[in-house]
Amino acid sequence: MHRISIVTPSFNQGHFIEETINSVLDQQYPNLEYIVIDGGSTDNSVEVIKRYSKYLKLWVSEKDGGQVDAINKGLKHCTGEVFNWLNSDDYLEPGALHTIASAFADKSTDLVVGKVNNFSNYESEIISNNNLTAEKLMRWAPGTQFVQPGVWMRRNHFVTCGGIDDEFHYAFDWDLLIRYLYLFPNVTYLPDLLVHFRLHENSKTVSVIDKFVEEEKRIIEKISRLSVFSKLYDLCTYKIQRTRWIDHLEVTINSQEMSTGKKLSRIVRNLKMQPKDLAVTRMTLGAIRKILAGNSLTS
Repeated sequence: MHRISIVTPSFNQGHFIEETINSVLDQQYPNLEYIVIDGGSTDNSVEVIKRYSKYLKLWVSEKDGGQVDAINKGLKHCTGEVFNWLNSDDYLEPGALHTIASAFADKSTDLVVGKVNNFSNYESEIISNNNLTAEKLMRWAPGTQFVQPGVWMRRNHFVTCGGIDDEFHYAFDWDLLIRYLYLFPNVTYLPDLLVHFRLHENSKTVSVIDKFVEEEKRIIEKISRLSVFSKLYDLCTYKIQRTRWIDHLEVTINSQEMSTGKKLSRIVRNLKMQPKDLAVTRMTLGAIRKILAGNSLTS
């Protein structure tokens, strides 16, 4: 069976991490390489990790630069053919690793994806990672869904596509998967539930959604500068133009200094900035109506 390497980055998740560790070890997968990288927790995390240390290839507890730094630190010690990271507040579905390994037995498979249970204290929803290509993921095409713990990679492909860019701290998995899929597009979709993804008030997915949006903008600009991804240039250009045009509309409409006439003139004068897209045109017309009605874009 393929060796599977899993890295768990953690910081002050002592109330969750034992469930995470047990979900990995209880898989009883015979060729597992499990690494836990703790960022110097001040709660009971280290006490919990120590109880399982003999089952881990490596664990450390020391100050780091956050989630991305911890994953990259653990990756340096990984030797498995299959790789993913599992955050310390999530956990695997029983039997998941055997299912994943069986799918990778097909040598043409670049990526194995399955279902993820997004859950909180109040509700849960099964999400199917679906419709994954570099282009569709970049533009969030209808039907495209991506939840990171349900996406398992070949480690050599992960390294070839550039791995995780430590310039980003929120949308880094989105950036990674776009680059991975561009170079290695053969996806095997499983009908199985693989992972439980916990949503709570301290999880980044819940608490700082605006930072994900900002990083996505920077990621698009980065990809547009990399020659290896040349077939994505047109889409990058469109998304950059669209973002700049929307920002232009927001600044214009919400200005307290410009009169209605000056706002309308500014939009018309700069229409050459607007990308040729029906949805964006409708957005522009909506902005003009708001100006005429005396409303701000956010009202």
